[in-house]
Parts: sequence; C-alpha cells; structure tokens
Amino acid sequence: MRERKIARKGELYIQMPGLVTGTLLEQISQTQGNGSEGTFDLPTKRAKVGGTELNYFELGEGDPVVFVHGSIGDYRTWGYQFEAFAKRYRVISYSRRYHYPNAWIGDGMDYSSAVHAEDLAGFVRSLGIGPVHLIGQSYGAIVAAHCARHHPDVVCNLVVIEPSIVPWLEHIEGGPESIEPFVKEVMEPAANAMEAGNSDEAVRIFCDGVLGAGTFESLSPEMQAAMLDNAPEFRAELEAPEPVSAFSFEDAKQITVPTLSVEAGGSIPWLAKVTDKFASLVPTIERVSIEDSPHAVHFVTPQAFNETVLDFLERHPRT
Repeated sequence: MRERKIARKGELYIQMPGLVTGTLLEQISQTQGNGSEGTFDLPTKRAKVGGTELNYFELGEGDPVVFVHGSIGDYRTWGYQFEAFAKRYRVISYSRRYHYPNAWIGDGMDYSSAVHAEDLAGFVRSLGIGPVHLIGQSYGAIVAAHCARHHPDVVCNLVVIEPSIVPWLEHIEGGPESIEPFVKEVMEPAANAMEAGNSDEAVRIFCDGVLGAGTFESLSPEMQAAMLDNAPEFRAELEAPEPVSAFSFEDAKQITVPTLSVEAGGSIPWLAKVTDKFASLVPTIERVSIEDSPHAVHFVTPQAFNETVLDFLERHPRT
C-alpha cells in the first residue's frame, strides 16, 4: 500500500464562481450550443438503463473516465473536473437514478447502492465504453466500489473519495460512538425538516453537517441551486429501507483493479474510520490525503484533487 499526504492551503471553500470554469462554459456554448433546460444546466444526453433513463454530460476524447456523484448531487457535481480531465480523456458524468434531472420511475423506495451499481454497470455497457476509469465520491464511492467488485469487466481502475459505508461502523472499534453525534446533530434534524416539508432546510443541514457549519451559505448560487435540485432524491435516500446495500469487508478484498483512495485531511471522524478500513482491505490501493480539505475534496480543493487523480490515471493506463 502506498500512502502520501498533500498540503494545499488557501484554496478552500470555492474560490471559483459557479459550478464550472468560465472558459469551459464558453467552449460548450461555441461547440454544442446552449442546449440547457435551466440556468445552471449543461447539455446532456440520455441512456436507457434498467427501466429508466439517465442523463449524462460528456466532453473530450480519449479513454473514458466516468464520474459518480454523491448525495444531493448530480452530473454537474464534477464541474471543476470537466475541463482538466477532458484535455486527456473522454469525460462522462451522469446523474444516478432519482437524481436531477432524471425523470422518476417509481417512488424512490428502492433507492440503494446495489441498484445504483447495477445502473452504473448497465450505463457503461449501454455506451459500449468499458472498461472505464471510475471515480466516485462519498455515496458515489460506495456505488463505484460495488461496481468494481461485482462487475470488474467494466472497470479498469478505481478512484474513491471517502466511501460512506455506514454499516461498517458496527464492526470497527469506536465506530458507533464516532457516528452518534452526526446522527443526532445532522441526520435526525435533516430527516425532521424533510418530514415537516422543509426540504431546503434539510439539504442545508446535511451540507453543513458534512462540510462544516456555514458551508452552504458560502457556496456559489449555482452550487446551492444544484444541491436543492436534488432535495427529492435526498428524501428517497432518507426514507428508503436500505440505502446502503450489503457490502462486506470480504467484498472490499475482492476489488483487484488499481485503486486510489483520495482522503480529506479535515473530514469528520466516522468517515475517516470507514476510509481507513476500506484502505486496509483493498489489496491494490494507494492513499493520498489532501490536508485541511473537508469531505468534498473534488470541489473544495479541485486543483490538488485533479493533479492527484490525473497522475494516478497516467500511471495506470487503460488496458
């Protein structure tokens, strides 16, 4: 196992405006037209997968890199990666089932990481692009890990940002105690706000609970709007009977593709415990910690994240 730390100062809390860089927006406008249905949308395509349609955005040419977003996110979540990665790769960022702007099929009660992993494998196969470089964050990292474990034919390597495999905490020393404050101070208030019909407040509570108090108000209007667009998804995630499907320690050991764990030096304790455990199990893993960054390293410290992951992909080319 290879492990190193990266220090990045003065870059925190979204110094760039919007979801994507202005140069990228200009490029999209010139080459693809506006094509957007809303102020903060990018032009998307749709793929039919597992009885539903998944919107996705793509840019660039080369070996495919597929991005898997986390909770209260969608294909736009990876806006700070599009331009940097598209210089070398075919960037594909899709919205998971029930996430904006996908049409809902069903009531959301089947929301689970296993369903999303099947969708992901089906999505890659429907586009005929496998095996792909697969990058997932938080809940999206769980989905990506599921996919790499159960559908290794569609994945050539894996990058995860702190997979939030909450059930593991029951089997990790100090795990239950580490998440108890998060449940009481974040998840329960968010669920109560959602139940009371205040979905915007539920999203704000969750965002601040994961990234730090006051974070939501510090985000650009575009990022706030994108998170609020996914309030219906967040309700499904809160209310589904098993949002995190069974994924054992042994499953993690069966991931054999080259894997990079990108970790936030300023993340919350229970996420750090799960991340440490995951890294101890995957036999092919490398670890990089980006100091001072909270959980969403891809848009809070995008330059450090992009440089780190692009270096990994260059050292582990598609075969």
